[in-house]
Order: sequence, then C-alpha cells, then structure tokens
Amino acid sequence: MHTSLDCLPCFFKQILEAGRMLGLPPASIKHIMDEIGNELKHFPLDMSPPEMAYHMQRLFAEQSGKDDPYLEVKTLSNNEALAVIDELRSIVYESENPLKTAVKLACAGNIIDYGAFPSGIDVQAEITGILQQQGMSTDTDSPLFEFNAFRQALKSARRVMYIADNAGEIVFDRVLLETIAREFPLIELFFVTRGSPILNDVLIKDALDCGLDSVATVVSSGSKTPGLVLSKAEPAFLKLYHEADMIISKGQGNFEALSDEQGPIFFLFIIKCEVIMQHIGGAMRELVLKRNS
Repeated sequence: MHTSLDCLPCFFKQILEAGRMLGLPPASIKHIMDEIGNELKHFPLDMSPPEMAYHMQRLFAEQSGKDDPYLEVKTLSNNEALAVIDELRSIVYESENPLKTAVKLACAGNIIDYGAFPSGIDVQAEITGILQQQGMSTDTDSPLFEFNAFRQALKSARRVMYIADNAGEIVFDRVLLETIAREFPLIELFFVTRGSPILNDVLIKDALDCGLDSVATVVSSGSKTPGLVLSKAEPAFLKLYHEADMIISKGQGNFEALSDEQGPIFFLFIIKCEVIMQHIGGAMRELVLKRNS
C-alpha cells in the first residue's frame, strides 16, 4: 500500500504530539518539524506509510535525543490491559463461539494506537468500552470479516505466525492466542515484535512483560518500521515467515506494509482512519478480519 497525501498531516501530527508528550518547548518542536519537512522531499509516495513514518520518527528521535519516546505510554498501556485479562478471558470462555469472540476482542483492542491517535487516548476508557460492547457486530461473515475462512485455515495450519502491533493491545492478542491454542493444540504459534522502538509498537520486552511467551514463541522481526516491511526484516526471521502455514497480521500498520504481499495472510484490525476506510471500503471503527487477496 502506497502512502497517500492524506497521510502526511497525520505524520506531522504524530511528531507534534510526541514533542508535547515529552514536554519539549514549542521552538524545539518547530525545529524538529522543520528538519523533517526538509527531508520529506526525499520520501516518494510509493513508499508504504510505515516506511514513511519510520523516517519521520527516526528524525524525531535524533533531534529530541529520545530513543523510545513512548516507553512510559507502552508500560501504562500494558499494565492497564493486564488488569482486565481475566475479564477478557471470561467473556471469551462464556460466549457461544469463543474463537470468534476472541477475534472480535483482538480487533477491538487494536484501538490502543498512539500512531493513529497521536493526541493520546484514554486506555482505560477504551478497554472499558470494549468490554461493554455486546456482540460487536459482525455476527455473520462479510467481505471484511471472513471468520469461517479464518477457522478453516487454522484447522489445516501447523505453524501460525502472529505479527503484533501495539503495546497494550497485545494482552487482547494473548487471549486470542490462548483460545487458538486451546482449540487447535497441535499448532505451533509464533508471536512477532518490532526490532527497535517506534511509536507505541510492541517490542520483545513488552511481549514478555505481558506473558506472550506462555502461549507462543516470541521473536523479533528485526524491522524498525511501524508495520512489518519484509525488505527491512532480518534474514533469520524471513526464513520463519516463509515457513509459516498461516500469517495473522495485526493492526493497520501491518496491513499497510503487507497488503501487497502474497501468502496465507489474514489481516485483523479496526479501521481508524479515512485512508484505510476508503482503501478497503469499510466504515470507521469497523472490525476487520480479511484474507489477503
């Protein structure tokens, strides 16, 4: 997926709000935005949005002196989500279709995204809203929610790779992976993180802090982009990737990076911006579980 002109204001909004979050003075934020603006002319629109965002965030880190500006945000998001993991499990276990319910919760949890909402989100309020949703629509399959195909793919899979997105929401991912492991105990599960800090995307430490290693083998892609760009991933990871029978790509960033790739990929996310909404023909905050076409 190529970068849209409509993505550019969002990228600058991310920089602005990250600067404010760190308490930088307006003059410093303006200087950083000027430097990024000077570099923008070198970034063609045929880059994917995660590639473009990486270059902007790299420049922000260099100019601000903060290698991981979202560290505290990630820790808070993880802790607040972990506080409700038992409630999430109860919702799943007590439902008529635990796997579908776990998928819906994982989709809904994708709202915890400081890339899409750079002004900040109330993580606890979002989690409460997710838990209060009844049914969360998608009771039947649709072009954007292909649950039956997803279940069928799991039935024949032996190695499943789950490409993670953001901190906090990985607790919802854990509940989904636990459900998959319970229903399909022969599947070997891999949970994939980013290679270095970028926005509030998940790192290996986040995955371990949230207990993902209890249900899957946790690996880093080596990719520094906020979305898995395969050309930027490490060779050892790519070997694992190509050996997987099924890829579950979580979040908008991974969709933007992998939507043009071939392979047994299912995209799982919630629509959070108009560019994605127009690209796939959905509605804002619609839950998506879609096979790679």
